[in-house]
Amino acid sequence: MSNNKLNSKLSLPVIISILLHGILIIALGYKFVSDTGENYGTINGNSIDAIMIDPSVMTEQYQRQLQTKTNQQKADQKSQELLDKQIKELTEKAEAEKAAAEKAAAEKAAAEKAAAEKAAAEKAAAEKAAAEKAAAEKAVAEKAAAEKAAAEKAAAEKAAAEKAAAEKAAAEKAAAEKAAAEKAAAEKAAAEKAAAEKVAAEKAAAEKAAAEKAAAEKAAAEKAAAEKAAAEKAAAEKAAAEKKAKQKAEQAKKDKALNDLLGGLTSGTPSSGGAASRKGVSDGELDKYKSLVQNAISNKFINPPNVYRGKTCELQIQIAPDGLLLNVTSKGGDADLCREALAATKLAVIPKPASSFYNEVKTMNIEFQPK
Repeated sequence: MSNNKLNSKLSLPVIISILLHGILIIALGYKFVSDTGENYGTINGNSIDAIMIDPSVMTEQYQRQLQTKTNQQKADQKSQELLDKQIKELTEKAEAEKAAAEKAAAEKAAAEKAAAEKAAAEKAAAEKAAAEKAAAEKAVAEKAAAEKAAAEKAAAEKAAAEKAAAEKAAAEKAAAEKAAAEKAAAEKAAAEKAAAEKVAAEKAAAEKAAAEKAAAEKAAAEKAAAEKAAAEKAAAEKAAAEKKAKQKAEQAKKDKALNDLLGGLTSGTPSSGGAASRKGVSDGELDKYKSLVQNAISNKFINPPNVYRGKTCELQIQIAPDGLLLNVTSKGGDADLCREALAATKLAVIPKPASSFYNEVKTMNIEFQPK
């Protein structure tokens, strides 16, 4: 880079020297031409004057010109030496200035570098101090935040635990109160149910006893009436038999007398025997007892707004000799009516049948129709 600067500084004086030499040569040539041509001839009107050239003059003139040229060359050489000296001085000055500039630049660069290094060191120290301060502050802030978060977390966990414990205690208390209330309600309901069942059982027993008593009284009355009717019937039959035997004897006496009168022409063998009587219970007595059983079932049957009007259900009932219900089943009819009729039959008090027709009614079919 320094060589290029030196060449650029040297090129300007060389160019100036070349230009000065060129101007000098042009001036000498012009002077030579003017000196040699001024006496060649002159035109005056229509004639031309001849010019005679003396060789000695020419030689002298040449020598003068040559001397002038030599002097000029010496002057040029001296000028060149002076120029070279100036160039050398300029070059040395330029080199000195360059060295001084380079030294100044180096010193400036060193100073700038030192200043930059110092500034960088100070900046690094400041940044390090700031970073350490920020790190310390951050650590303190993080520690404070962590302690605050831990405290808040502990407080939240404590509050949540207390809330959960309170809710659990409240729930357990509510559950205990609810269980106690339900238990009390259940015990009350059970007591009420037991009381109602007891009342119903006592009522049913009373009704059954009353019904059994009424049935027994009725059966006794019916038995007495039946016995009375049987006695009356037997007496009537006996009287009829006696009357019939008397009539038969009288008829036999009359026939005998007639035979005797006719001389035995119209003899015959009279037929004997009477109408056979069926031993057992009459259909009227069975229908009457079945009517009593149906009334007993109707007393326990509930028929709101005559829902089952016109509907029937055939029931098969099995009873004990004292009228106790052993079994009841439905054999056909309206399904809803049969369901209610079965329930009513199980609650009904069946009257005690007479021993004379118990075998006829111990398994009987009743065509039940609500009243």
